[in-house]
Amino acid sequence: MSSHRHDSQIATFLFENARDVMLVIDAEDGTIVDANRAAERDYGYTRAELLGRTIYDLRLTAAGEVTEQMRVADRRGVLFEAVHRRRDGSTFPVEVSSQGQTIGTRRTLISVIRDITERKRLEAEREALIATTQRALELRDEFLLVASHELRSPVTNVSLQLQQQLRLIERCDVRPQFVAATRAALAEVERLSDLIRTLLDAQIVRGDIVLARGPVNLVELLEDVANRFRTRSELIATTFIDVPAIGGHWDRMRLEQVFTNLLTNAHKYGRGRPIQVVAAIDGPQVHVDVRDQGIGIGRDDAARIFDKFERAVPPAYGGFGLGLYITRQLVEAHGGRITLLTTSGEGSTFRVTLPIDG
Repeated sequence: MSSHRHDSQIATFLFENARDVMLVIDAEDGTIVDANRAAERDYGYTRAELLGRTIYDLRLTAAGEVTEQMRVADRRGVLFEAVHRRRDGSTFPVEVSSQGQTIGTRRTLISVIRDITERKRLEAEREALIATTQRALELRDEFLLVASHELRSPVTNVSLQLQQQLRLIERCDVRPQFVAATRAALAEVERLSDLIRTLLDAQIVRGDIVLARGPVNLVELLEDVANRFRTRSELIATTFIDVPAIGGHWDRMRLEQVFTNLLTNAHKYGRGRPIQVVAAIDGPQVHVDVRDQGIGIGRDDAARIFDKFERAVPPAYGGFGLGLYITRQLVEAHGGRITLLTTSGEGSTFRVTLPIDG
């Protein structure tokens, strides 16, 4: 008997001194049977006033929903969030854990109710911070995209002019330091071009591809791209074969990126042998083949090299496995496709097929 009284005293102490509100509610009609000190504190009622009320008086929710929650709590217990009303009419968010329990002959619900005002405030701050951060990132990406587009054309023009100047002064009897200075300037421009291309690549990897379509002379575009490689290395020849006058409605800068990526790979893996670029019109579309005579790609690797971070060469060649993935994304953004014909050890042909009208 003494042990029973001891347990009862402990239960009473825990009930009265709990930091959370604890209510004992009649499972049938919602009458509040008992309430602890925290309930008096949070609701602003005295215990006597609370015992004269029902749970419906403390809820803002429609009576039917409250009744259904009580039924669920009685059957299997329930945890939910709600909004409760204080004596002065103010409201506050709560988390309610309610469980059915028989006390004597009466079926009751033991409800533990926690004020989550601070939690909701922190959640709102977090959501606002996330929204602000996302907007800042969007603005950053928009700036980088615009800046990259705007910088690409003048940088390309400067690069081409430096290439022409370098070829001219190399044919003339000029001081070696002039040649060295021009080469250094060209190297810095190419470095800047690579940085701009990296910014554009980052947009593509995230799936943010914006095309600025316009009339494009495909022959001029391919020649411009090839000229940049000739300046970088006189040992590797790029030959254009059967490239008729072809014009289309495309994004010139993005197509430059496509063929720069393909020619970069052809130079890197082509074993120093000539590279061919062949273009032909096929009804409403044009095919552009970039052929090298290099190490080739195995059949198993050919099926995956257009995926992100996939590579089909030894680590010694370097790279992140994004070039062909980006190339495919850009080609498909134009409504085209890219395919590969290759034999390991005998070279590769990448075919870019584009609709002429975009």
